Amino acid sequence: MNKKLMKALTKTSIAIIIAIIVIAIAGGVGYYITTVHPSTKVTINYYDDLAPSEAKVFDNVIIPEFEKMYPNISVHLTVECASDMVSTIESLEKGGDVGPTVIAEDNMIIGELLCAGDLMNLTPYQSTISPPSMIPSMVSLMNYEQSVYHGIYFIPFRGNIPLVWYNETTFKELNLPLPQNWSQLMQDAKVIYQKTGVKPVMFQGHGGASTSTELYQWMVQAGGNPFLFNDSGDIMAFTYLDELSAYFNPQYIHGYWGSYKGLASGEYYILDYQWPYIYATMKSEGINVTNIGFYPGPAGPVNSDHLVGGDVLAIPKGATHIHDLLLFVRFLLSTEVQRDIIMILGEPAVNAKAYQNLPSNISTLFKAEEAAFQNAFFREPVPWISEWNTIADKVFVQIVEDHAPTSQIPSILSQANAELYSYLKTTYNPTVAHEYEEGMYHPLYG
Repeated sequence: MNKKLMKALTKTSIAIIIAIIVIAIAGGVGYYITTVHPSTKVTINYYDDLAPSEAKVFDNVIIPEFEKMYPNISVHLTVECASDMVSTIESLEKGGDVGPTVIAEDNMIIGELLCAGDLMNLTPYQSTISPPSMIPSMVSLMNYEQSVYHGIYFIPFRGNIPLVWYNETTFKELNLPLPQNWSQLMQDAKVIYQKTGVKPVMFQGHGGASTSTELYQWMVQAGGNPFLFNDSGDIMAFTYLDELSAYFNPQYIHGYWGSYKGLASGEYYILDYQWPYIYATMKSEGINVTNIGFYPGPAGPVNSDHLVGGDVLAIPKGATHIHDLLLFVRFLLSTEVQRDIIMILGEPAVNAKAYQNLPSNISTLFKAEEAAFQNAFFREPVPWISEWNTIADKVFVQIVEDHAPTSQIPSILSQANAELYSYLKTTYNPTVAHEYEEGMYHPLYG
């Protein structure tokens, strides 16, 4: 046998041995997680950004079920808003006091912890804790993590896509079709206003992350890169919204995540956009939902793509009792818990099996979600999203609320671009600012 052949065989053998070791380690991790139960008492600190009604479900239903499965593990839920959670985790890490901690964080805000190096790499455990039935768009998000960050630092937990909600009675009485594009939406809004005297469109215009999140989708559907603010698609979106605002209900300046009551009472007739959880919330409050419809919404001039929101699971760096934390993460992603997320919380799950055999009154809502997921994108989890939100909100006030002249819209958006560029250059470095200007930060597609 010649030396070249021996060398080739040696390389092949080494590769095989490495592969076997990797498989063995992964298999060992999986076996350990699924078979070894803790023998000592452990309290997991679980942080999540939940509404009071959602927290009640976790405290009374989901967490007790986990504690029943693992009697030596208890879970303490701490409800914190997404931005406060970042500060809490950073503080725990600096003090060397992370302990057994799991977080469920907004899929945008998680970028702040990721870029600061505050998250544990979950790659060795992914195949064990992540269900094989994860919906494709969520798998794409993890693939993106692998390609960009060279590891998996967070796992999708509760996916979410906002839908357009409308008053079915009004559309039937006026014999109006559901708007399938922006032109039809403008026309329907005009007709409803002329026939009823009610400005029919509710928009999330009170400011903060709800306004900027909605703006992001409008800009993408016009073909824009929202992070840049001033490309042709962004200009088109803001120009359209300025025109559509002639039919915004006067209360839109107070609209936010959770605005829905006026839709049932007849204060307005179209809700652009709102999260699917409001359906369960309305029913729990005794609101008659029989005349309320929902669908993915009208397509923009360039596409009908939909923004994916929701929360992701992560373990802070320096956490202890990793085995117990992985058990909890695995449990939260299980079909049973993911089905509770749909059935009780009224939110989309990331485990596809949870959607099987849903009751008809619920499956209609989640079929609309499923349709929206077919053309889905993510906002890139940049650590400076809060600054982008602030500037986007300011632009919205100038253009839509204060009605700056249409001719000034391009210059207002260019000023926003320059403001964020300057912020990135000062807060980070010229390289980040240059990458921003070159469009390296953009919507993510699966």
